[in-house]
Amino acid sequence: MVTLGRSLLLAGLAVRAAAASPQAPLPDAIDDRIALLLAEMTLEEKAGQMTQVTLGALVPDHALAPGRLRNAIVDRGVGSVSVRGGPALPAARWRDLAASIHDLAAGESRHGIPVLFSLPATSGAGFVSDATFFPQPPGLAATRHPRLVEQCHAVMGREARSAGVPWVRGPSLDVARQPRWPGFAESFGEDVHLAGVLGAAAVRGLQGGNPDAPFPVAAAARHFLGAGLPSSGRNHSQVLLPERYLREYGLPPFQRAIAEAGLRSLIVNPGEINGIPVPANHNILTRLLRGQMKFEGIVAADWQDIERLHTTHRVAPSFKEAVRLAIEAGVDLCSCRPDFQFTGHLVALVNEGALPEQLLDASCRRILRLKFDLGLFEEPSPGSRKLSGPGPADGRQLSLQAARESLVLLKNEDVLPLPPEARILLTGPGADSAASLVGPGTFPFRDRTATANSAPPATVRQAMEAVHRNGLTSFVPVIDPDGRFDPEHAVQAAQAADVIVCVLAEPPAAEPASPIAPLALPDEQRALVRSLSFGKPLVVVLLQSRPHLLTEIDALADAVLHAGRPGPFGARAISDVLTGAVNPSGKLPFTYPRKAHPLLPYDHKLSDTITEHDGKDGFDPLYEFGHGLGYTSFALGPLELAATDLTLADQIEVSIGLTNTGSRRGAHVIHVYIRDLYASVAPPVRRLRAFRKVWLDPGTTEPLAFRIPVRNLAFVNARNTPEVEPGRFEVQIGKQSAAFTVR
Repeated sequence: MVTLGRSLLLAGLAVRAAAASPQAPLPDAIDDRIALLLAEMTLEEKAGQMTQVTLGALVPDHALAPGRLRNAIVDRGVGSVSVRGGPALPAARWRDLAASIHDLAAGESRHGIPVLFSLPATSGAGFVSDATFFPQPPGLAATRHPRLVEQCHAVMGREARSAGVPWVRGPSLDVARQPRWPGFAESFGEDVHLAGVLGAAAVRGLQGGNPDAPFPVAAAARHFLGAGLPSSGRNHSQVLLPERYLREYGLPPFQRAIAEAGLRSLIVNPGEINGIPVPANHNILTRLLRGQMKFEGIVAADWQDIERLHTTHRVAPSFKEAVRLAIEAGVDLCSCRPDFQFTGHLVALVNEGALPEQLLDASCRRILRLKFDLGLFEEPSPGSRKLSGPGPADGRQLSLQAARESLVLLKNEDVLPLPPEARILLTGPGADSAASLVGPGTFPFRDRTATANSAPPATVRQAMEAVHRNGLTSFVPVIDPDGRFDPEHAVQAAQAADVIVCVLAEPPAAEPASPIAPLALPDEQRALVRSLSFGKPLVVVLLQSRPHLLTEIDALADAVLHAGRPGPFGARAISDVLTGAVNPSGKLPFTYPRKAHPLLPYDHKLSDTITEHDGKDGFDPLYEFGHGLGYTSFALGPLELAATDLTLADQIEVSIGLTNTGSRRGAHVIHVYIRDLYASVAPPVRRLRAFRKVWLDPGTTEPLAFRIPVRNLAFVNARNTPEVEPGRFEVQIGKQSAAFTVR
């Protein structure tokens, strides 16, 4: 039924509801509608809006269960539903399920408040079988192509909304400096600046950038704050870091996404920071996020994270007390079990005077605001209406482009590209594995029988055999029919080959998996490389979500290609690079360690590198952040500064020329690093402050100019505030450097 209050609510804006864009309404008009709605809502209805349950709990086996649905949506007033498991379904099927739930909410609930659906979207619209999937975020970071990252996420957002889902869980804005951490696979790597630039690009792509774009999607960036820096390497575990480090390495990507891309929501880090779980940390969620960062969007606690305050972190003696701690800290919405204990505890806490109802009002106001801004009150599901943005063919082409640009050639001793008439032995556990290409977080990984918009993921074997139709590529598996590792036949076949291509693969693992221990590929894969290293050219392709210890493998191989998790078009991209059809241009978004200790990022402190007898050569990575080879050569001209005596109000104007000195077209990435020579807090050896990817034809030169505000050189000082101290600095590009002074 529809009450008189709801009728007045809608009628009050009937004049403009039909013609106005729901994405760009008059702010005071929406505020008035929300105020009127809140005044009519009961305490139980407010608590329901702050409750999120999984779709599987309401729609078991994706078949409508009217009793469960009515209990949740009508009786309990649940305001949010998340898709977290089960098989992948076509967008039309998801849209039908969403429409059924919306119809129930509109027709039978007291106020007709639409339901907010969410699903994961880190490399594609998760669980949507006809969606387009892309390389995992570390691969997108390797492209060094912000516009491409934005376009890929625009496809993800459009395809999520076409499935009736306006709220997506992504991107991850965690700066990942702990390679054992399972969430590394969803990060943009180890650098603060790179994660900030690409994170903001991803949010813009998902949310539409243009406020008048039809059917926008709200992004929920993860995991605020510090989740990428776990002390143990384990997921959801504690972070032991001073506040200064959290502000220096954890905050900037979130700040950038909020300030530059209008981020609409955040998912809280479920772990602890210095012993205090973030979902219960008022200083982080209210004083820092709301007060200092001026964030006005939704703060959500992920699946069972509030319950874990009681069961895991043990800072609350009961689930009820955990609810109180989380809401007081600043959580707006809880993803929880479908037993509605959270909802009941929330109501009881207010009735008992343990929580002020004003906190629920503030959270509901933010939740309702998002629903209005997403146009859900006007049109909960886009139905069959045509959506703007790239179509399926464009999405597939973007996925292929991203896969090609994500591949990083680590080593090449004149083996690649492969000669056209070479007899190739293809082997290794990843050579005929589709799951190894797409990785966790995508439905092809979970559901091997599903069919994607981008077609069933071709394997490297299929892609290589398609290129060498004359039978020059021979595939010999190393996994026998019983699933046992058996490399003997591959080693025998290698004797007759001209070149051996061995595709290694990190064993598939999905969150919340334990960390890698040790940080190395399995023993049998390393033994396979040793068996294949007997004098013939050996090419190793790496399918993995993070940097592993590769020192032994690298020493035995003549060429090494880091492919990451390149997505469903990754096999074709790998084949294109191996055969020379594509010139690789990817650059590492992280550092490959040479040894298990120390695991240092590129922007470490000088003191981290001190060795015996006070040597300063302790940073000895196998491959450093930013490394990546290609099939052509580039030369840099002189590095020049427009001025060397600057103030805080100035910009650092850097110019340099880039020439393609090779024989084929290629792309090169210019990384601009700046080093603070002396500071009151020990400075890193260098920090990335700008980058640009440039495509050049052979023999051509392009002058490049960078303008970096001096204020961007701020570091977090001992008082935990950003500051640029006067002093001497140094710009570094390649092997060149130039000094300047800030007064």
